[in-house]
Amino acid sequence: MIVDGHAHAFPFLGDASGFPSAEHHVRLLQRHFTTHPQGARRVADNALVTEPTLWDGKTPGYEGLLDVNFRVGRFGRFEWEKDGVGYYIQWLPPHLEGNAASPERMLAQMQYLGVERALLQRGYLYGLIDEWLSEIVKRYPEQFRACLCVDESQLQQESEIRHLYRRVQELGLTALYLDNDRFWSGAQGAELGAAPYVPFWVAVQELGIPVLWDIRFVQRRTQADYLGEVERLHRFAKQFPKIQNVYTHGLPPQGLHTDGRIPDEILALLRESNVTLELLFPLLYGATWEYPYAEARPLIRELYEKLGASKLLWGSDMPNVERSCTYRQTLTYLTRHCDFITAADLDRIVGGNANDLYFR
Repeated sequence: MIVDGHAHAFPFLGDASGFPSAEHHVRLLQRHFTTHPQGARRVADNALVTEPTLWDGKTPGYEGLLDVNFRVGRFGRFEWEKDGVGYYIQWLPPHLEGNAASPERMLAQMQYLGVERALLQRGYLYGLIDEWLSEIVKRYPEQFRACLCVDESQLQQESEIRHLYRRVQELGLTALYLDNDRFWSGAQGAELGAAPYVPFWVAVQELGIPVLWDIRFVQRRTQADYLGEVERLHRFAKQFPKIQNVYTHGLPPQGLHTDGRIPDEILALLRESNVTLELLFPLLYGATWEYPYAEARPLIRELYEKLGASKLLWGSDMPNVERSCTYRQTLTYLTRHCDFITAADLDRIVGGNANDLYFR
């Protein structure tokens, strides 16, 4: 069985999608793209630009955003103008004409590749779409599970605990996606398991759902910042040993040493019995590495040999990853080109681990 631990389905990204207005949603997208590693391009000559065009380059949060008519375009693009010059970022693949992704599209991709099941992940970027995803899970219960989101900056509030219970018990969403960037926005420097948040985590533990952590926002800062977040997550994992945690999106460049080695802090986190790592190299490195991603093999070998197959979980990040490679290539760089992994262990990495975690 092959199970994709990281896939997406979402309605048109230019709509309100549960936010107070479409403008509110689009403003959140603009903030996300201010420092996105995919980079902005000038429409006139398609050149990558290094100067900030979506924000003032110094003021964090929404306060630094510029009024540049940022909007959701077509063909995977997000567009804007600054000082009369047009720019775009190609965040989604060009063939995603309407900047939406239906579950049926994902099912067709899965069938063609031989993927039987998938977890639909999501953060706030995709909208407040819990009900929308719930309907997909109800329609395709054998093929999909889906994540819920909470307001990471308000985990100390009783309202977030009630929201959590409703999404799991009434909507049937069975994994929690957390964006550490949003947690930091309301709890600067706080421990993830600090006293005000303990009731929330007790509820997560009682519900028995895994928590998927997106800590990538610090990949746009220093390695020290990133490893600080790794250690903060490590303390959380030890504080709540009954909560299963997934370290999503794999290992970003900023998290590694300059010689490509994996820091001890990351390996120490992954050795915890309740932590699993997503393998997602084609998405994170697809702009600079070419298939079959030979540069990833030493990292995968080190993870495999030091941690074992039970700690690794394949995910594609479809359809986003198609800006760099095909769906098939997100899988075959592992199944065809990592011959140091035994067949039995490969089955765990590309299916068994995700199946046990998300479809139990």
